[in-house]
Amino acid sequence: WLSSRRPFMIYGISAFTFLGLACFLHPSFRALRLSYTIVATMGVLYRVQYYAKKRWLLYFIDLCYISKFSLLWSLWSCEAGSCSKEWLMAVYIVAQGAVGGAVFPLQTPLVLHHPEAFETFFLHASPMWICYAVRYRFNEIEAVPPVGELVWIGFCRLYLPWVVIYLGFLLLMPFFPDFIARCPTLADGFIFPDATEDERLKGKRGEGYPTYALKALGSVFLHLFLSLSGFTAAAMAYQYHTVQVTWICCVLASCAAAGCDFYKRSADPKCGPPGLYWGFVRMAAACAVIGPVYLACA
Repeated sequence: WLSSRRPFMIYGISAFTFLGLACFLHPSFRALRLSYTIVATMGVLYRVQYYAKKRWLLYFIDLCYISKFSLLWSLWSCEAGSCSKEWLMAVYIVAQGAVGGAVFPLQTPLVLHHPEAFETFFLHASPMWICYAVRYRFNEIEAVPPVGELVWIGFCRLYLPWVVIYLGFLLLMPFFPDFIARCPTLADGFIFPDATEDERLKGKRGEGYPTYALKALGSVFLHLFLSLSGFTAAAMAYQYHTVQVTWICCVLASCAAAGCDFYKRSADPKCGPPGLYWGFVRMAAACAVIGPVYLACA
């Protein structure tokens, strides 16, 4: 697939044309909304059929998809002021923080050779661009809440309802019929790394359930901790335009670096994966960048 240039052209042009629309050009709100809806919907429809073949449909209950669907709903339903300011702030904080910031520990690569690879990047990065445009171009804010209040709004209005339902589903999942219990979730990738479908199901049921339940709780609390750190960065970005641009650049730089790692490993089998450690190194580096920028703006 490295010899084919057409996919790189199609997906590269799609990604960065949209980035230009959202961040550098000045389209109308309706034009921006329509363009994002078309590209985002095409990506979701592709993944529906792709995940259905692989029985991965439970990935759609993960926060990144809930955030994306909430953003799409808000773009079409909140134009006339029918949604509260707190809800719009919550959508922004979760999209910018928990979803955008997830590219660091997940080491989400900016790769353009395949629709599935492109959609992973677009799913995490594109909501940041839309929220940036809505916040700084179309949404007039009379008084910006402090960082702590913004973090609390994002946590209570959107993240907390999702995480309670998600944790409940994980704990009840072993008791569902096999055709549901066998389907992997994103948490399973951390609880049962490299396990087969049968091994994963056995580890969730019977004597393995207490251990599974504790690991599910641990994975959710780790997700909460990482999300709160992302919420803090998003709250800083909500207050100052310079911080917002810096945060977007940090996310794109991390994705580009992860993409380079991916293509290097593809070209040279001797190159091993960078490991989870480097994801947290990039995350710490991003915090070290936006922190001083925020203090300078403040």
